[in-house]
Amino acid sequence: MTRDVISVATATPVNEIASVMTGRRISAVPVVGVDGRLLGIVSESDLIRRAEIGTQRRRSWWRKVFADIEAEAADYVRAHGRKAWHVMTPRVATATEDMTLADVSDVMEKRRLKRLPVVRGNVLVGIVSRSDLVKAVARHRASPFTEPPADDTILRDLTARVKTVTPSHRLVHISVHRGNADIAGLVDSAAEREAILVAAENTLGIRSIQDRMILRSRSVS
Repeated sequence: MTRDVISVATATPVNEIASVMTGRRISAVPVVGVDGRLLGIVSESDLIRRAEIGTQRRRSWWRKVFADIEAEAADYVRAHGRKAWHVMTPRVATATEDMTLADVSDVMEKRRLKRLPVVRGNVLVGIVSRSDLVKAVARHRASPFTEPPADDTILRDLTARVKTVTPSHRLVHISVHRGNADIAGLVDSAAEREAILVAAENTLGIRSIQDRMILRSRSVS
């Protein structure tokens, strides 16, 4: 996560928030209280419907007749309000310091978020963005080994991986000799075949892969 988080106060002017976001090239800023508590977040989507640039929502007369008065008032505040607390999203999905990257990515994917503030209790301590996850991928390197694993060890590892990626694993025969994997058998789809090959590429100790898998023909009724 990024620990040096750029944040704003509830009374920070909206135009100042926009300047910070464009100047720092960030798509959102958390809103915090004087005690560091996370109160909300202002993102680009919170600033695209603004009166000063003529993009506020315009309702036709018949929509106004049936409009929810409370929703209309809220729209007005978000379009014309001048402070962070007028435009911020108050209900913010967050992460904690002990969450795994898998947990973080699950939340971001399910909620369609670009970033997650990280909190300790209610206090903001960092933020994780999609770009942070991409940087983690860039830093990842395969673990080096001083001595290549034994063929039996490689075979067990690869067999276990194949079982997790395809229900057709019983129809796939794998052998390993001096780190060279031979994979033969029947699979139901090209996607399964590719998944098995990727599993082999990620198996420690494999030097080469001989692909002799065949796509199983499907009967036409």
